[in-house]
Amino acid sequence: MPQSLKNILKIALGTFGSRILGLLRDILTTAFIGVNAVSSAFVLGFNIPNLFRRLMGEGALSTAFVPIFSQALKESGENRAFDFLNKIATRAMLALVFLVALGVGVSACVYFTPDIPTRYVLGAQFSALMMPYMILICLAALLCAALNVLGRFALPALTAVWLNVALISSIVLAGAALNLDAKNIALFMCGGVLLGGALQFFIPFFELRGLGWKYKFDLSPSREISEFTKLFLPALAGAAVIQINMFVSQLLAISIDNTAASAIYISSRLVELPLGLFTFSIVAVYFPKLASLISAENSGAYASEFSNGLISLMFISIPAALGLASLNREILSLVFQWGNFDSGDVNICSPILAISALGIPFYSLATYSSRGFHSLKDTKTPVKISAAAFFINIGAALCLIASLGARALALANVISGAFQAAALGFLFWRKKSVESSLWEIAKILASSAAMLAFIFASKNILAAHFSGKTYALAAVCAVIPAAVCVYALALFALKFRGFNDIKNLLKRRAAK
Repeated sequence: MPQSLKNILKIALGTFGSRILGLLRDILTTAFIGVNAVSSAFVLGFNIPNLFRRLMGEGALSTAFVPIFSQALKESGENRAFDFLNKIATRAMLALVFLVALGVGVSACVYFTPDIPTRYVLGAQFSALMMPYMILICLAALLCAALNVLGRFALPALTAVWLNVALISSIVLAGAALNLDAKNIALFMCGGVLLGGALQFFIPFFELRGLGWKYKFDLSPSREISEFTKLFLPALAGAAVIQINMFVSQLLAISIDNTAASAIYISSRLVELPLGLFTFSIVAVYFPKLASLISAENSGAYASEFSNGLISLMFISIPAALGLASLNREILSLVFQWGNFDSGDVNICSPILAISALGIPFYSLATYSSRGFHSLKDTKTPVKISAAAFFINIGAALCLIASLGARALALANVISGAFQAAALGFLFWRKKSVESSLWEIAKILASSAAMLAFIFASKNILAAHFSGKTYALAAVCAVIPAAVCVYALALFALKFRGFNDIKNLLKRRAAK
């Protein structure tokens, strides 16, 4: 467990760095380009290869690859595992080259279509230029998955950092140094995306070479390829369901009014922060371990590791959800209330964020349980549950949208997330006996309740003495650290077992 904590921290720190750089990138983009047809076209062009990254690279490809790579590593050693990596990398590369050629062709057709808005013409141009990024990022995700299985977590966690560094450099060069217009800055940014993709690919490429891997073109069949195909296709279907779900939700948001889509986007950015920093970090560490233990047929260790990962998730996600929900207005005011974003916009976003935040533990549990099924080489069950959750989400949204507006979409997401977490958790428990974590989760819930009471009491005290930005600053910068201390003290008083792992980790560090 202490080693897992170290790996989780490595990934979380890398993710935190990429999020900060991503925020700086967005600030520079709006400063030099603004919010107009050029910026909209760039977002459109960049989102197309990113869609395939979520569908394939970090979705179905990695999901199907990790369990089989782990099994090959355990049963036959590194040479067999690296041969399997070469077979998958070769097939993925050929498929991605075909998709890129197809995408460039479609972009060319759009570009030469007469009488269409400028943003679509520019979007087609930018999309064609950035389409090769799809090859680089999907293959990079595959190499990073292999590194995670081999116990290397720090370098894969920094992949998004390289992209943001390249983009920031291109914006500064084009905008500040060369003083180019908006379109040419965006063209430089397209180059920055390709440079960032090259860094994202070649850095893990050479890291793997240092571990003994040598790439060779290999289309020969094998038992592992057959197993991979059986896992990959259902995983791809599951990833597609998620992307369709997001797309339909965006269409519903746009249909409500002029503010709904923006309010939901802002809320999602804040909800994604704890998910990106901690949930995905924990899952990235435990997924290869669980797959490895299944390959070794070590059911006792598997049950223990799954329980440890679940407790780690709830340790972060439950207080994060309650804290973000209870301090939603103060966080929105401090972070976003600048310029054209006024107190009225805070009022619009506040209830949506409060509702959305409550879904964080459900999203975390659903993600972790899905990876549990994937470690068992079962990709069909998560797809079925995702499809059911999709219909629940859309059905709930349509039923509630007339009375709740944009809040209906947030509530529908939470309802479908709760269903997905409960269904996956129950089915996984039936399929694979794991250690009970209920007592430790009960301690987390009790400590989170104490933290929540402290937050509301502190807010009332601060509101009596401060107002406006000063109140928001005090609430965020003073109440949040103090609430974390209250949460930690309550867990310590309840003898939460996770503190023993942290203590052991600190002892090892001190011994070194």
